[in-house]
Order: sequence, then structure tokens, then C-alpha cells
Amino acid sequence: MRFDLNALLRDAASKGASDIHFAVGASPAYRINGDLVKTAFPEMTPGDTLEVLLNIMAPDQREIFEKNSVIDTSVTIENVGRVRVNAYKQRGFITVTMRLVDGDIPDPESLGIPFRAIKVCEEKRGLVLVTGPAGSGKTTVIASFIERINRTRSCNIITIEDPVEYLHENRESIVNQREIGIDTVDKVSALNSALRQDPDVIAAGEVRNGEEASLVLTCAETGRLVFSSLFTMSAADTLESFLSMFPEQKIRQTQRRLANMLRAIISRQLLRSGDGSLIPAYEILIIDNEIRRMIRENHIPEITEYMKNNPDKGLITMDESLYGLYQNSSVSPEEVLQASIDREKMSERISPSGV
Repeated sequence: MRFDLNALLRDAASKGASDIHFAVGASPAYRINGDLVKTAFPEMTPGDTLEVLLNIMAPDQREIFEKNSVIDTSVTIENVGRVRVNAYKQRGFITVTMRLVDGDIPDPESLGIPFRAIKVCEEKRGLVLVTGPAGSGKTTVIASFIERINRTRSCNIITIEDPVEYLHENRESIVNQREIGIDTVDKVSALNSALRQDPDVIAAGEVRNGEEASLVLTCAETGRLVFSSLFTMSAADTLESFLSMFPEQKIRQTQRRLANMLRAIISRQLLRSGDGSLIPAYEILIIDNEIRRMIRENHIPEITEYMKNNPDKGLITMDESLYGLYQNSSVSPEEVLQASIDREKMSERISPSGV
């Protein structure tokens, strides 16, 4: 390789990069505060991207890549720390993306999560859904909750990850971290096994289909606190998306199950501030009896209005959170509009004549 990979990774970390992209015919690029920034390193050759993989992957990981032409895993690199790696082939060449994972698991407070949402860590059973677009920090939010429980409660915690990013040390709790493809065949197998492993808390990762969605509900119904995630932007959207994973004949039953087991939906987006840094905006739905009724009776579209009218219950919509950032001059009107759920109403609030 014509450059020192460890030196490049350290340089990326020093510049606050979240991701590094290696592609044939281009210089390595950093993702910094949402922007892709080219570096002064030489353009990558096919041999360079191959050597990147050979430098960081164990023999069994290389075998998986050769078999599937794609791999998603995490590795610990000396003097750098934890790195999530995705490699794939395009036009016959290897392309690699690395995400730098902070070795220190942040406190929920440092992530700006409202106090009422952090209280879900005290729940003994039920389902907590953390949602948002790709790169919004869902994994980090769940890791912060798991670490809060790890430090404050005596629990058997099982995480099912694809791949493992943050590493939890055993503190007040025991934390068993299972990586799909290495420690278990798939998420369904891992969730079925978890029910026989005496867990108190399960972090189930992203829910992708009805089978996984049903299993996370089953885990909650058997007396566990379950954290999972979806790529949705609001509480109402999350509920609709979750229920849409089930066949029509099971929707009514699933509505009752979800109403009984759901404890909170926490949606998160990252917005660019005036100084170029990223600021989180949160939508928080804490489940009460009225929300349970709406879910059971399929009145989900009414939930957003209920949230607007009950901020004293710790509820806040994404658009209210975004408008608060605008009022504090933390982010630009354009940034707020881009992230808002109802852009037309947000435009009217920011400026009657539009922005």
C-alpha cells in the first residue's frame, strides 16, 4: 500500500470524520459533519483497496467476502480503536467504507435525549423503538441506554448486532453481545435462542420483516425489556411501518399486542448547525392509556395531534423539536424545512410568505 492505513485512520479521527470511503480511481474521502471531503492521499488502485481488506480482516472474514462479494463487520485496530467495515465489489473492484466508532459509550444526557425518554431504562418489560434515517445515531442511542442499564441495574443483557459496534464491559449487569454471521446465523435464530437464555434486557437491532417484528413483541410479552430500531421519521410513521410488516389477517391482533407492549418511540435526526457541527432533534412518544387506545382502535393518524396537545406528558413531535432549534437560531430555516415532517406547515410557521 502506498500509504499507512493506521496513519490515515488517525488523521480521519483527528479531523472528526465519522466515515472513510476507499474506492478505486479516487483518493480516500472522509465524511465530516455530513459532508464528503476528499483527502490529499493518492488515488486508490485495485491493489490498494484489496490491501486495505487484507490489513484489517481475519482469514474467516476474508472467506466470507470471497464467497458473498460483500461483508459488514467490525474490527478493533491497534492505536485507532473500533471500526465498522463494509466492503463490496463494484465493476469487479473492491470498495470499502469504514465507520469510526467512539470507544467511549456516551451517556444518554450527552446525546440530548430528554429526561422522560431516558426513564425507559428503568422499565422491566416492554418494547422501546428507536427510529430515524440512516446515520442518525440509532445504534448510539440504544448503546447509551444499554450502558445506562449496565451501570445501574443487575441484569442479564443480550444484544443482537449486525455487526457489533460498541463494546460493553460487564459492570452491574452481564452483557452478552452476539454478532450475526459470527455468533449466530441470523436475527430470527438469535431471538428464538434469547428466549431460552434468561435475559432481562434484549437489544434486537433493526426490525426488517414481520417475523422479526413478531419475535420482538414475543420477547417483550415474556417479561423482557426490548430495544429495537426502524428507519422511520416519526412515531405515527413508525407505528404504520411496524404494522405493515404483518399480513392483513394479523393486523388487529398485532395492534393489541403492540398497544400492550410498546413503552416509547424515540425518533432522532441530525441537523447541521451554523458552525457546521451536527445537532440532534428528537420526537418522543411515551405510551399512556390514550395512546394504547389509539393503537388498538387503529386511530394512529390522531397520535401526532395528541402529542402536540400534551407536552406536559413529555411528548414532543419532530416538527416541534425542529421549530425549537430554529427559534434558538441553532439551525437554518432551510435545514429545518428539509428535516420537517410537514414542510408546508413548517414553512408557514417560519415565514408566512414561505422560505
